[in-house]
Amino acid sequence: MAEIKVGLTQFLDFTLKSSAAKTNFVKNLKSQPEYHPVFDYWKQLRETVIKFHKNELPFECFETLIQTVDQKKKQNYIDVIKQYKKFIKNKDVSWFDPGKSHWLSDNLIVRSSPELGLLINDEPHLIKLFFKGKKERIDKYNINSTLTLLNESTFSNEHNDVNYTVLNIQKNRMYTNNSINNDHLIALESEAHQLCYLWNKI
Repeated sequence: MAEIKVGLTQFLDFTLKSSAAKTNFVKNLKSQPEYHPVFDYWKQLRETVIKFHKNELPFECFETLIQTVDQKKKQNYIDVIKQYKKFIKNKDVSWFDPGKSHWLSDNLIVRSSPELGLLINDEPHLIKLFFKGKKERIDKYNINSTLTLLNESTFSNEHNDVNYTVLNIQKNRMYTNNSINNDHLIALESEAHQLCYLWNKI
């Protein structure tokens, strides 16, 4: 059976859908063309957030980005940058290399690499940025499969005692769960099997 490859954001989107919406989501996912930067709405902002921390740039780098971004994106970018500024405000933040990661389940491969490795007030976090959280309802319950996947991923860099984290960057809300139990693993495998089942049926 052919490999099914998806990104972590796509997998997260899938887990947030209702049962009826999952089928349509997989249908659209399967018909999507190969990744191309021109279709990645948040690419410039994502890369700027990474450079800001990695290269210890001043926050003005985001103002520079706003001057160059497409007019249609400008207000959305401004709104998210405001939320990100709130997120790091009054925090001691420094960068470390998150490396690359993936998660396997039968013939499903999820590219799970976090964008950020940040020491936040001396606590290490591997952070996946979620940009679609303005309309999608995210809470500590429905984010669990994604956090479990991060915990169970294979990383290119070794990380000890790290917090696996998803940041809903639209609303400045951070979700972390390192207490993974068997119920969490079963729920994750169930989501993965359902995605594969729908993919192979459509």
